[in-house]
Amino acid sequence: MKTLYLDCISGISGDMTVGALIDLGVKPSALEWEIEKLGLGHFHMHYDRAKRKDIEGVKFDIHGGDTHGEGCGHKHEHGEPEHKHDEHDHEHGEGCGHDHGHSHDEDHTHTHEHDHAHEHGHECDHDHEHSHEHGRTHKDIKALISGSDLSDGVKKRALAIFQRIAVAEGKIHGMSAEDVHFHEVGGLDSIADIVLTCVGIEALGIERVLCSPLKDGHGTVQCAHGTFPVPAPATMEILRGIPLGQLDEPHELITPTGAAIVAEYAESFGLMPTMTVEKIGYGLGTRELAHRPNVLRAVLGTTA
Repeated sequence: MKTLYLDCISGISGDMTVGALIDLGVKPSALEWEIEKLGLGHFHMHYDRAKRKDIEGVKFDIHGGDTHGEGCGHKHEHGEPEHKHDEHDHEHGEGCGHDHGHSHDEDHTHTHEHDHAHEHGHECDHDHEHSHEHGRTHKDIKALISGSDLSDGVKKRALAIFQRIAVAEGKIHGMSAEDVHFHEVGGLDSIADIVLTCVGIEALGIERVLCSPLKDGHGTVQCAHGTFPVPAPATMEILRGIPLGQLDEPHELITPTGAAIVAEYAESFGLMPTMTVEKIGYGLGTRELAHRPNVLRAVLGTTA
């Protein structure tokens, strides 16, 4: 059975997951083709080879608008992720509920600086420090994905991931999931992280996903509602029922987006099973951490 093992050495965020899948062989051009099906407007995608503590992998990043003076909406098409654009290592922020996992700052209505700067946005925001589109409701996101030309499998998984985030945010803020506004997760980067993760897993023909034990960092994150301890509220809520510990890193390592991805896909959380390893990919977070490389290791192989 084709199996993906996510080794969350330094937590997990949406952008790290997409970067790892690209490093495993998903073509950036295929990702660009799929994300255009959502009609999100002009954007730039970056998939650059870089290192974290001498571990080389792919740093994925996406942001809207044209910053190159050549007109609207061109993407950086590095057919192969070969360029190092360290300036694109944004700190994302997810949310308190965060939105995403790029430096995660998209979807949640709050804004954290994620350590990875991982994904793109928790509500407290971790993932990207991009100026994203804010204020999409869960209903808006569902309509956007359901009405697209994405495959049925990608739609199903992406909608399920957003549902997990919406339910967590609704629980935290005392409202129904349908009424939740995604300040961070509703941004371009967060939507891209989630949808492209689903696209990449489908493209690689992965039949099952397994995950290492999850450990977040420690310290606090700043949200619209004040200071909260790590793990952030949305991350904790999404991971209810899943074993969760902490590492000696004073940063948020698991964004709400990353948490929702593994909560949706992973069949179990534990040591890597006996498997025939075919490929290993590394998705890079933004920050340089003190005690470990800020990478997500993705192991692709077969299990009995």
